[in-house]
Amino acid sequence: MYYKTAGLFIILYTFSSYALSEECYRSADADTPSKRFKNNNSGVVLDTKTGLTWARCPLGMQWDKQSCQNVPDRMDWDGAHSTISRLNKQQGGYIGSSHWRLPTLEELGALVESKCYEPTINSEVFPNTPHTGFWTSTLGKHSRQGAWLVYFRNGSRYIGNKEYEWVIRLVRNK
Repeated sequence: MYYKTAGLFIILYTFSSYALSEECYRSADADTPSKRFKNNNSGVVLDTKTGLTWARCPLGMQWDKQSCQNVPDRMDWDGAHSTISRLNKQQGGYIGSSHWRLPTLEELGALVESKCYEPTINSEVFPNTPHTGFWTSTLGKHSRQGAWLVYFRNGSRYIGNKEYEWVIRLVRNK
């Protein structure tokens, strides 16, 4: 009986990060207020401040007109580029476009919502964002093996080994 209870606890604890909603400081002004994003209910949003169009869900998750469902794909940096190229080449593209790419560190970093944590992103605009690292297209300056990540658990930015697997959020120019 003990092992069944302990096993159930471990399973629930492991998957609880996806089920828990973000925590935000209500007294702080938002870095990424919802009104900044134009939503057309097709799984993408236009950032009116930057002019960039973002996929609302990380790759591997699906937009159901209310939220992002399922589990995000994880891939190494080269695999991310290959996957994006394949998606752009398929007929009709991906989410209605064939111009998707990895965001730069500056672009993805602009989505960090500093008044929120776990995840540090506007969850109304980007629901169910995993509390993990997301690849950018920005390479590390001192190592050919590194590329920059934005970690949406706490909003930090760091260089990750390009052979490790992380999540990606697609962006395109307007």
